[in-house]
Amino acid sequence: MRRPGTILLLAIFIGALAAAVVYRNLRQQRAEIEAAKRAGARATVDIMVANENIPIGSKITASQVRSAGWPSEMEPEGALRDPQVVVGSITRTTIEKNQPIVKSVLVSEGVGLLPMLITEGMRAMSVKVDNVTGVSGFITPNSRVDVLVAGKPGNGEGGDSEERSKLVLQNVKVLATGKSIEQVDQKPVEVPTVTLLLAPADAEKLTLAARHEPVRLALRNYRDEEMVETPGMTAAALFKGQEPPPPPAAGPVRTARAGRKAAPGYVVDVILGENVTKQVLF
Repeated sequence: MRRPGTILLLAIFIGALAAAVVYRNLRQQRAEIEAAKRAGARATVDIMVANENIPIGSKITASQVRSAGWPSEMEPEGALRDPQVVVGSITRTTIEKNQPIVKSVLVSEGVGLLPMLITEGMRAMSVKVDNVTGVSGFITPNSRVDVLVAGKPGNGEGGDSEERSKLVLQNVKVLATGKSIEQVDQKPVEVPTVTLLLAPADAEKLTLAARHEPVRLALRNYRDEEMVETPGMTAAALFKGQEPPPPPAAGPVRTARAGRKAAPGYVVDVILGENVTKQVLF
């Protein structure tokens, strides 16, 4: 039989060997994890992202953006890394929270924003509107409107001089709202204006329609893109069927028949002080 001391030493040796193997495996796994972290750090870049939703036309402040790690193989084209380039710029579109900020969505502070909003092939045209449209606040940028005018197509002498209204443009996008200054009775007056996004042909229509001021705008539902055909409306058609009431009928008039004298009426004595007069009543 083996001695107990020999068995104990053998057990200690086997335990130490197993612990060394486990420790070696743990060190190898830790080294692999650290290597993966270092490889991941090299595969990312720091770019500027939105820290909150930034509305269109806003001037970006330092609190609205932050630097964040982004996979280098997925870096957006034109992504900005310098916060000094981003802060103070103006957004030409709405930037959602955590969205990377790229060069194409920004314009410099001193550059006009409106030209950047005009899509290719389209035109921006401002038109004066009535005070109700201008101050109601319901028509805002990105709204969709229909354009209506009212006036007299002709000036008499064979032309149509009847007052009529017509829907001239439909589903037009509003780019901006504002006010212009005009001289009225030698005094400056603010006039509400709306800037619309139009195709060149529609800009021609609006130019002619604007001669019949004020232009009226009808607000549309965002989901409503249906085009409708309308004949227009005239004043006569508007009030058709509402004829003025006939004049009241005259009371009956008594006339004497031909060849006969009128029948005598009643005679009444009228006493005024000392004077007495007779009044004939029929």
